Amino acid sequence: MCAFEKPTVRKRSRGLGLSTSVYPCIVAGLSLLTVGCHPPGRPDPADRPVPADQVMDFAVLYRKNCSGCHGAEGKLGPAPPLNDPLFRAIVPEEELAAIVTSGRENTLMPAFAKENGGPLTTAQIQVLVKEIKGIPYRLVEKEEAGDTPPSTPGENGRRVDVVADAGGISPRWGVREEPPKGVPSYRGCRDGTKQRGALVFARACAACHGEHGQGMENGGERRRVINDPVFLALISNQALRRYVITGRPDLGMPSYADARPHDPHFVPLTDQEVTDLVALLASWRGEQ
Repeated sequence: MCAFEKPTVRKRSRGLGLSTSVYPCIVAGLSLLTVGCHPPGRPDPADRPVPADQVMDFAVLYRKNCSGCHGAEGKLGPAPPLNDPLFRAIVPEEELAAIVTSGRENTLMPAFAKENGGPLTTAQIQVLVKEIKGIPYRLVEKEEAGDTPPSTPGENGRRVDVVADAGGISPRWGVREEPPKGVPSYRGCRDGTKQRGALVFARACAACHGEHGQGMENGGERRRVINDPVFLALISNQALRRYVITGRPDLGMPSYADARPHDPHFVPLTDQEVTDLVALLASWRGEQ
């Protein structure tokens, strides 16, 4: 080396004394920290879609399976309202589960259970039942279903059961109310006769539906026809009983106890009178 040649000196950055070749590594490391544990292009497991049979959110289940017939919030649909305090108070939980599971004969209500050709698991049906009935609940994950009721598979093979719990998830439509004193039973256990039913119809129904259920003339049009072959063919006796008891508040139809237009002091129908009235309506199917 020439005596006057200066030695090569590697430049270093000011302050930290780090080689400029280290900066790219630092920048890359900081970039990874800012994007978290999932580099760009790699999906976040939290964003994965939930399989249909693992959805346990009432709002989603109701919107996809019930709202088309019973209304967005359980009201104002073509089918009877589910978000009705009187209905929610008197319908037995087991009856509601059976209807959702197997459908209702002689009506447009289909079966929703997977074993009956529907889209829902037993646990999903229980979520709907608990919410509609107004029973707080919680979701319990278990490694094995064991001898518990049939449940829904969750993540990693775990099982999900729906258990009533006063301190659990509060129903979206509120907790159920106690049935009014003297309200007729949801499912009658007596025998009715159309002869007695005719007397009940005259007292409770004829003012709006006509003397024989033929409806009322209104501007050249018959309205509120109940003695109709199509209507009677599409409704079961149990559904008729439910209408008589709860009415259709969304359509202005009074319940078993509400005042009538011609009788503000209307005496509520008894369980036997409801049974007799349904017997009359059912008899009209054979008179068409």
